[in-house]
This record gives sequence, C-alpha cells and structure tokens, in this order.
Amino acid sequence: MYLMEELMFRKVSITLLSAVLIAGGISAVPASAAAKISNGAACSKVNATTSVAGYKYKCAKNPLVKNAKLTWLSAECLTAVGQFQAAVKAQADLANVSEQTATLDAEYTAAAAALASTTAAYDKARTQVIQFQATMNASTVAADKQKLAGAISKLANAVLVLSASKTKLSAQVKDLEAKKALLLSAPGQLKTNAADAKASANLLCAKGF
Repeated sequence: MYLMEELMFRKVSITLLSAVLIAGGISAVPASAAAKISNGAACSKVNATTSVAGYKYKCAKNPLVKNAKLTWLSAECLTAVGQFQAAVKAQADLANVSEQTATLDAEYTAAAAALASTTAAYDKARTQVIQFQATMNASTVAADKQKLAGAISKLANAVLVLSASKTKLSAQVKDLEAKKALLLSAPGQLKTNAADAKASANLLCAKGF
C-alpha cells in the first residue's frame, strides 16, 4: 500500500514538474520574439498608447494612408500629420482669393481717392496761408490786416486737420497695399507650406520608425 502511495506521489510530482517546466518555457520567450512596436506595426485597440525606449506611440489610422488600418504611430508622426492637415485647411480657407482681392481693391480705391482729395485740400490751404500772410504783411490798412489775420487763423486750423487726415489716410493706403501683396503671395506660400509639412509627415511616419 505504501508502495502504491509512493508511486502515485511520484506520478503527481512528475506531472506538476512538467507543467512548471512547460509554463516556464512559455514565459521565457525572448522579448525580441514579440511584435515590435513602431510606425506601421499593427495594433487592435484604437487610441491605445504605449512607450518604447522613450518614444510614445498611439494606435490609430494614418491619415496619409488610403484605406488605412489601425497601426502604431509615433507622437512625432501624429504631430507632423496634424501640421500637414492644418496647412491643407489653410489652403482651403484661402480658396476665395479673388473675392478678397476685389474687396481690398475697392477699399484701396476709396482710400486712395480720399487721400488725393485731402492732399489737394491740404496743399491749397497751405498756399492760401502763405498768400494771405504776404498780403497781410504788405497791407497798411488795420481793418484789412485784422480780416486777413482771422482768415489765416482759420486756414491754419484747416491745415492742421487736413494734415492729420492725410497722415491717417496715407497709413491706411499703405496698409491696404501690404494686405493685397500678402494676399496675392499667400496661395504660393501656403502651397509650399503644405508640401513641406507633407514631406515632414511622410518622413516621421515612415514604417519602422
């Protein structure tokens, strides 16, 4: 009986030992055999995140890939993709350049006309001040001198007002010119920005990175 119990104990022990060895063998699979996490490596849980050697990855679909599936994408890749998408949106938002240019042209024409009119009035007032000053200095009649002095005072005030208006309108015209120049150059600049952003995204989202 003791012999039977001993044999049974040995059989159970051997079975348990085998199970432990098998389990140990399975758990000892080297890390290199596991799926490597990098750009383009398949993943299953959307928005899942992980870190590998200090680099952060997120499980998502790459917007740069047609019919993309869930893959790991580095934080740098996702940032670059976001910048590319922003550049493309900026291009779309500027699609009506012709309409905006027409509006600026209308504002510029009105401001330029007002500046020309104000400048003409300013120059005329200054000329009158000089003429009235000369006439007053040459006059020997006190009443005429007093009348001319009053006219000169009014013209001097007009010159000051017109000078301020001229300065303001001149700045407005220059501002509109700068805006139009910037608007006309924007499409080309935005196109270049989008191309550069896409190139950066393609580089940072390269498979295996």
